[in-house]
Amino acid sequence: MISIECFKGLPIDYESFLIEKYKSYITTCRYIEVYYPTYENNHMLVYENTNLIEIMIFGNKGNTCTCYNSLVNIDQNVISEFSKEIFKKFPEIIKIKIAASYTNYDLNRSFLSSKSNDYILSLPSTIDEYYLGLGSTTRKHIKNYKSRLLRDYPEVLFSTKSGNEIDESIIDEIVQLSFNRMKFKGIIPGKDHNDTNDFFRYSQHYGCIAYIEIDGSIVAGCISYIINQRIFLFMIAHDNNFSKYNLGQLCIIYLIQISIAKKLTTFHFLWGENDYKMKLSAKPHSLLSYTIYRAYSVDFIISNARAMFSRILIIIRLSKYSKPFRDTIKFYRRRVLNNK
Repeated sequence: MISIECFKGLPIDYESFLIEKYKSYITTCRYIEVYYPTYENNHMLVYENTNLIEIMIFGNKGNTCTCYNSLVNIDQNVISEFSKEIFKKFPEIIKIKIAASYTNYDLNRSFLSSKSNDYILSLPSTIDEYYLGLGSTTRKHIKNYKSRLLRDYPEVLFSTKSGNEIDESIIDEIVQLSFNRMKFKGIIPGKDHNDTNDFFRYSQHYGCIAYIEIDGSIVAGCISYIINQRIFLFMIAHDNNFSKYNLGQLCIIYLIQISIAKKLTTFHFLWGENDYKMKLSAKPHSLLSYTIYRAYSVDFIISNARAMFSRILIIIRLSKYSKPFRDTIKFYRRRVLNNK
């Protein structure tokens, strides 16, 4: 039998439980403190008989409740009881957002709002074993890129820092590389200098930064987070002037090597469809996001229709038949962004 207790604020005293239970860099109090400071944050302790089985963390803002339990597997019965409790205790809430679940749900008055993939690499015990699992072409390319880099820049440095070793300036440089890279590719950047402090604050708890330096300047870097033997690649970027060395991929390989040395179990590339993830032996795992409504309404119908339309557009956008149109859009967007 399931029972629930609801409390105001974040379950700070249960941070170790959250890490052990969910193994998700998002489902931590530290993450919520950084990224959701303006929400009315609460949590529910979920018991089966007398055993604590789940902690549901959520934030209310306006008429919407956002569940912070993401990149997790939670039983549908628990989600159902959680939503009932939300609608009972908070009459102003009309909808609940459940984001990035590995579990497929079939809940009353709900719909699938988005779908993507987390690309997950199961880490072997040695880097040699990892290389043997790669395709021969990928393995050859990695070797050639690194050999060329070491030949042209024999003083190149591969470095890593964790937790409070990480300087904000390093994160800022990687964010700027990402910003410039997105503009170069004709993609509107989603992150910039304004986000650096948030990344830095969270990295002080669970961060792991891997980067490549040439002549004292960072030319490639990965921002990642380690939670209970799992590593999550949050950002990867490199200097466009060094693209011929494929520094982005070399930096990821370096981070994978570090992860294996740390005896981590899985490497999460997270969402985003990129060929390199598959080439580096990552496998797609569905991430499903849902919206649950208090009652059927006009807003429910409109939101459901918009979500369906958005999913169709994504399928079309990722189709090989739309590639010429995507390339044209990126070409003109690149010209606009780089002329600013």
